[in-house]
Formats: sequence, structure tokens, C-alpha cells
Amino acid sequence: METVRVWTNDASYKPVMDAAIDAYNKGQGLKDGIHIDYKVFGGDYNDVLKVALAANQAPELYKFVGTVKEPFIKSGWMLPIDDLPGGPEFLETYKDILINGYTTVNGKTYSVPYKVLTTKFVYNKDLLKKSGFEQPPQTWDDVVAYAKKITADNKGNAYGYGVHLKDSAASGKWYFAAQFASSVGHMGYNFNEGKFAFSDFKTNIEKILQMKADGSIFPGGEGMGNDELIAQFAAGRIAMLPGVNWDVTSIDKFWKEIGTSFELGVSDTPVIDAANKYKNYAQIADVLSVGPSASKMPEKAMKVYQLFHDDEILKEIQNNELEFIAREDIQAQAPSSFKKAGYAEFSDTSNSYFTLTPPDGGITIEGQPYQNTLINIIAGPPNADVAAVLADLDKRYNTALEKAIAGGLDMSIYIDKNWDTKAE
Repeated sequence: METVRVWTNDASYKPVMDAAIDAYNKGQGLKDGIHIDYKVFGGDYNDVLKVALAANQAPELYKFVGTVKEPFIKSGWMLPIDDLPGGPEFLETYKDILINGYTTVNGKTYSVPYKVLTTKFVYNKDLLKKSGFEQPPQTWDDVVAYAKKITADNKGNAYGYGVHLKDSAASGKWYFAAQFASSVGHMGYNFNEGKFAFSDFKTNIEKILQMKADGSIFPGGEGMGNDELIAQFAAGRIAMLPGVNWDVTSIDKFWKEIGTSFELGVSDTPVIDAANKYKNYAQIADVLSVGPSASKMPEKAMKVYQLFHDDEILKEIQNNELEFIAREDIQAQAPSSFKKAGYAEFSDTSNSYFTLTPPDGGITIEGQPYQNTLINIIAGPPNADVAAVLADLDKRYNTALEKAIAGGLDMSIYIDKNWDTKAE
């Protein structure tokens, strides 16, 4: 009997995997000589993982955080699935949806597409209607105006807008940069030009700082993670938030816990200029990569990797509305209707674009990463010199990119002259 360890920070599908792993450990695992040790970590996961990898104590399978895998591959921290027993056969199912530069690097595949992540805008229809707003905001000027009136009308019992700033990595990417893509056509990296362009976010950030100056943002965002903020939204204390599809499950969970609900609205993310709209940001995400310790038990590690991607498990995750599964053959077997409020809207990708892989994970910048920089601006004074901070951010990232190119970084997968995310 050998133990195959699996580490992740993905808690959304834990209820399904806990049951599946327990059944496997008590059944087929005894025949295979495998015991699965499955751990779900919190906000410190990425640091814990890197320490374990550096100390040669990492698990056989783990969730990789980020998009660019080259640094992990070069460090020997990630093994290709192609080289595992049964790996090439397993990859046949995914051959049409593998993503060069993300799941596949230099002809070898290190993960497979698992789920779809979509961004939208969520709002409390009851709070909007109470203040006379029948339709969701279309522009960020609308958001500012809605938030100011809703906050004034509710006299401290509810606020117009909310931010969470505690988890810089997740918040900076998903709740700021990714949401700004609807206004500027990218989330910090311009694939047409092959350059970072965070300065394009200037007006979006200034609108959020305006709401901060107006007193329209729910207080305490600096100390809140996403769960804490969603709990306040679910309780009816916040009218509008940027959202990611995983928030649907969180809202549903908190409603059940606190025994309240309201009419949930989900719309496309507001834009700066209604005449110049871009599609909402969306991303295909993987779930597990193979660690170097798997080389000691490659056949068993591959069996567990296959279990996590088993068709029946994927369907159960989908049918329980825990994740949006990436494989189209599994999507085709989805229920015809959904139980959770907002699930149908978030699953609609007709006005979404699926991002290419940007090169930020493959470069070494000086100073703080863009996620922390954006969070620090939002957490700082409302009169911050946004243009200067973003110009410095562009300079730091593009300088690092130029150094990486000089060092041999292949830019062919990071430039697409025909890249176009314009909304119709």
C-alpha cells in the first residue's frame, strides 16, 4: 500500500471528492494498493506548496496556482503527463482543448482543462429597486451614481458597492484586473502588441476611488477576504459587486446559513464607455499537476490523476452546480435547468472571451506584482496619483519582459496580432 498525496486550494468540489476518495480508499484503492491523502488548503496554500517543493516534500499531485508553468518545469517541480503510464491514452480525450503555453509547454502536457471561470457583475435587485433603479448599471459612471444613492437611502444599513482587499493575489486579478477587461479589452497585457498596459486601468480605478470618497463602499474591505464580503452581500448589506462564477456557490451557501435571500441580478460587467464595449473575461482552468515525487510511483499517481478527472465525478460536480466543466461532452449532459440563483447567467459565455496565456508568470519583476499594486491603490487615499503608479507598474513589467526576451523567452505564444475582444 502506497499513499498518493493530493494538495489543492480548490474547496468548491470538495464535497464530491471527499465521498469519491473515501469510497476509493475503502474499495478499489485496496486492490490498487493506493491510499489517497487529499488536503484542501486555505489562503497560504501557494507559499506552503513552494516551501514543500523546495524541500523535496511536496505531494505527488497538486494544484498549480498561476498560468505560466515554465519556472516550475525548469525547477523540476512538475512532470509531464505524457511520460506517465497511461498518460498518452488519457490525453486523447483532451487533445482538442489543450492550451499551448498553459496546459502544454514545449510539446509536453502538464495539466488538462478542467473548468471554466467566468466574470460578471452581481447585484441585489431589491436594493436597486428600492432606490428607483430598475436596470443594472451599464457604465462605471452608473455604478458610481447607483452606489451613492443606495448608500444614502439605506442610512448605514446597506452600501452601494463592496471590495475585498485582504487576499491580494486573488482579488487583484479576479475582482479588479479581470473585471476591467470589459472596459479596456485586456486584463493588463496587450496581446496585439506584446506589452503590458496596466495604465489602461486608470479610469476604472478612479471610479472605485470616487465611490470610496463618496462613502459608498462597504467599510472594512482591507480586512476582508472574498468569503467575508460575499457573506455581507448575501445578508443584503451590499448592493453591487464584481463577480466570478464561484461566487454563485458562496451566495447560495450563505443564504442557507443565515436564512435570507433576495432577487439576485447578474449582468455583464459595466464599462467605461457604452459605445466602446469589450467582452467579459473568461478563463479555462486546470485542477492538478504532477509533482516530482510521482516519479517514485508513476502508475499509481496516474491512476489517482485519472480518478480526479473521471467522467462520473465530473458529471456529479456539474450536476451539483459546483463547477462549470470545460469538456464539451460533459457540458452536453448538464441539467436543462439550474437550482442556484445566478448559475445560468454565469454559464452564458456568449459575451465572454477566453484569454490566451499572458507572460507575467515567466518574468521576474522588481517590486510588487500587479495584483498587490492594484490593491494598494484601492486601499490608499482617494486622491492617489493613479496614473503615476500605473506608469511605474508598466515600466517594471515591460522592463522585466524585455530582459526575459533577451534571455531567450519565446514570445510567439504571447503575441496575437488578430487578438480582438470587442463586444458586438
